[in-house]
Amino acid sequence: MSYNSNSLHHKIFETLRDRIIYLKYPPGMILSEKDLCSEFKVSRTPFREAIRKLEDMRLVTVIPRFGTHVSNIDINEIRCAFEVKIKLEGVAGMVAAKRITPDKLQELQTLIKQAEKMREDKEHQAFIALDARFHEIIYEATQNSILQEMLENLHSRCARLWTSSLTRIIPIMEVAEQLKEIHAALRMGDGEKASQLMEHHVQHFVDKIKSQLL
Repeated sequence: MSYNSNSLHHKIFETLRDRIIYLKYPPGMILSEKDLCSEFKVSRTPFREAIRKLEDMRLVTVIPRFGTHVSNIDINEIRCAFEVKIKLEGVAGMVAAKRITPDKLQELQTLIKQAEKMREDKEHQAFIALDARFHEIIYEATQNSILQEMLENLHSRCARLWTSSLTRIIPIMEVAEQLKEIHAALRMGDGEKASQLMEHHVQHFVDKIKSQLL
């Protein structure tokens, strides 16, 4: 019973998180507990557990007796998150190079092949999701649950700004080449190279965002 309950609230959390970070639910939007419980066919308990987790990540704001709304994008908070994220991505690359398994390498290779087929003129949103999955696989490959949790949290905090700022300016083929280089370093077990490439990859996105905000 406990396992099912935990799985249920986690599924609701992931669904709502993705709707928020990919801006299906824009900043300021009110989240109706009644409507969402009806959609997910759940009681209030698992729904509120999911909302508490989103609140901890500052993706929603809960005001007692007034309801829950999607938090505004805080540029300063995201700047701070990026500073930490860049370094931790390097740590993930270093650790994953030592521990990554053949099946994870194959998953990364499959994503790279998908990226190479994407069109520069209209598939940026899909590429952002693909890139996020590429990183998730590397986090999983570290076999370090604390590092994985921290990086997934940071990604969720940063992703809304990525989505809003990078919709039309990602050079897909250029970034796909970065993914190939990361994959090659991981395959060779070169932790130092993988670390450098992971940091460079994230910094590339940060620079693109800055160019849009200036």
